[in-house]
This record gives sequence, structure tokens and C-alpha cells, in this order.
Amino acid sequence: MNDVLRANTHKGEIMNLYNWPLLLTAIFLGMGLGIQAPINAWIGKRLGSPYWGASFSISISLVVILLFVVVMVRKVPSLETVWNAPWWIWFGGVFGAMFVAGAIVLGPKLGMALFFTCVVFGQVFISLLTDRFGWFEIPFRELSISRVLGVLLVIAGILLIQKEDFGLDVSSE
Repeated sequence: MNDVLRANTHKGEIMNLYNWPLLLTAIFLGMGLGIQAPINAWIGKRLGSPYWGASFSISISLVVILLFVVVMVRKVPSLETVWNAPWWIWFGGVFGAMFVAGAIVLGPKLGMALFFTCVVFGQVFISLLTDRFGWFEIPFRELSISRVLGVLLVIAGILLIQKEDFGLDVSSE
């Protein structure tokens, strides 16, 4: 399976931390995800099911992305290109749908801060592996101590956000 997912292992271009427009755009997108779940949960309640809420959300996403395609993309790919793509391309949509539905169900139960901190942990953890092994044709990036420490800090964030559940007292009182 590694050979199927492995990309060429040349070093990828490392983003400069001073590239503020890209960083701020990513933060803005993250904020959008942070409010997407409670909005979708609200829609799901009104429609009688979290899955109707997810369906509504994904339908709107489809309309928006189709507008982007019409405005920004000049070339339409052939069906042959899609059918000859790697088997794993289909999971992008599956994971997207699972995330939207899962956020609607789990977000209100866990609280949005804890839910999204867990989401960030899952994303960063699998992203470290994806970078390290070059899966899905992503440029290879070394696994470093600072990257591992970043993941551990996210775990610490999960514990701190739900400290009451563990009986931890991190206050200075």
C-alpha cells in the first residue's frame, strides 16, 4: 500500500512563516469551519435530522464549488482522466461527508472547542504521516522533533479544554 500512496520524495518547498496572506487565509478558513458545525447542527435540528443538515450543507457546497469551476476553470477534465485516477481519490468526498455529518452530531455533544481541537489533532497527526511518507503525491517532508512536539501540544490542548472531565486543576489558585 505504501507504494500506491508514495509520492516522489523530493523535498517540498517550505513555506516562509512571513507569508502572512496565506497564513491569515488559512486562519480565516479555519474560523469558517469553526462556525460551520454549529450552523449545520442548527439546520439539522430544524430539518429533523443531522443527516438532513449535512445534506443541505453539502448541497450548498456543491453549488458554490460549481460556481468556482464555471468562473475560474478553463478546461473540463475527461471522464477517462477520472476513471484512470488512483483508487483513493474517492475517499476525499467520503471523508468530507463524514466530517460534515460528524461535526453536526459530535460538535454539540462535546462542545465546539473540544470537538475542533480533536479534529485538529487528527488532521495534524495524519498530515505528519502524509508529509513523512509522501502519500497521495504530497512532497516529502522530514519528521522532526518540533513537528512531533506540535502534535503533543495539541494533545495537551485536548486535555486542558476538557480538564474538568479529568479532575485536573491547572489554575494558579
